[in-house]
Amino acid sequence: MTPPPAGLARLLPGEALDLDRPLDRARILAAALEDGDRDDLAGLAARLTRDEIGRWFDRHGRRRLSRRSRAFWAAVLGRPFEPAAPIAEALWPLA
Repeated sequence: MTPPPAGLARLLPGEALDLDRPLDRARILAAALEDGDRDDLAGLAARLTRDEIGRWFDRHGRRRLSRRSRAFWAAVLGRPFEPAAPIAEALWPLA
């Protein structure tokens, strides 16, 4: 069992998460990339490679992160930023 960085406990209170379990890893990454601070991200980067984080971002980022966070992490990770589909923009201006 690989626990998440200690600082992330405040973002995921009361949960015993394991970075080795895919569903837990997705929750940890979503919380860290959306609301984590510098120490949280440094701790996560010490446990996961940039490529692992980038693959998660490519696969789950559109659903799990806000538009603002997606734009930021796309730039940081060198990934293309894909804004919400035009229909989503028309239906929900906060997408």
